[in-house]
Amino acid sequence: MDKLLHWTIAQQSGDKAALERIGEPDQKALSQLFGGPDEVTLMKESIRVVETPDVSLEDKEIALENFEMLVENLDNANNIGNLKLWGPLVKLLSDDNTAVELKVLIAGIIGTAVQNNPKSQEDFHQSNGLGELIKLASDGSNKSLQLKSLYAISSFIRDFNPGYLQFEKLDGWKLIDFGNTDAKYQLRLLSLVSSVLSNGLDEKLQAQFKKENLIHFLALVLNKDSNTNLVDKSLHIVSQLNHLKYPFTLEEKYELDRGIQVVEGLSDKLNIDDLNAAKKATSS
Repeated sequence: MDKLLHWTIAQQSGDKAALERIGEPDQKALSQLFGGPDEVTLMKESIRVVETPDVSLEDKEIALENFEMLVENLDNANNIGNLKLWGPLVKLLSDDNTAVELKVLIAGIIGTAVQNNPKSQEDFHQSNGLGELIKLASDGSNKSLQLKSLYAISSFIRDFNPGYLQFEKLDGWKLIDFGNTDAKYQLRLLSLVSSVLSNGLDEKLQAQFKKENLIHFLALVLNKDSNTNLVDKSLHIVSQLNHLKYPFTLEEKYELDRGIQVVEGLSDKLNIDDLNAAKKATSS
């Protein structure tokens, strides 16, 4: 605030040397000082802009980008529910007339707002928007929208059992496609599996993973040794499975152990705790 006061005095006096020495003031503080709109108003205004038919696509994109930056703040993320903005966001997401560029941004907003945020997870849960995200993630016609939808789903169900139960009810398992060889898709898929596991492991889920050949897929990723992000995520899932006492078969342990031996040379680039936990899983 002192800097802002000195800047204001220099601005009023026309002291250019002082202005250069002080530098530009914080825009947020400047806005507050001169009565600029608060963040709640900006959030509501952003949605109003996107809902207005005669506003350009570029301006709508800017409005949603600003909205996502605002909801990186936990209080603002929670205000989506307080301001009853989840309904309009989900409606825009499901509307066939909404440009795909905007849907990508909305899916990103959902993922950002609900990530590690029980209040926003609960509020989004009430909006019934998960079904639309699963629909969009099932459609591979637009890769960016598919990946961003998977990100939003993973963020929503992580450590949130009501969300996972809804995911299961809506047949979210149809998204699990280990045959897809696209590295970005595989990374999102593994994040989804990790989010599922964050809610625990029971016999039904064990059977589902056996059916989907999850362990075989993880072993294939480790044996490729080509993408450290995928390797790291795979080791983390093996670590989660071991922690949850997943009953690895001897064949599964053998497959994983071969992969772990391949990636051990990358230990300086990997999460060492997950690597050690994965090694423990195959040796016990």
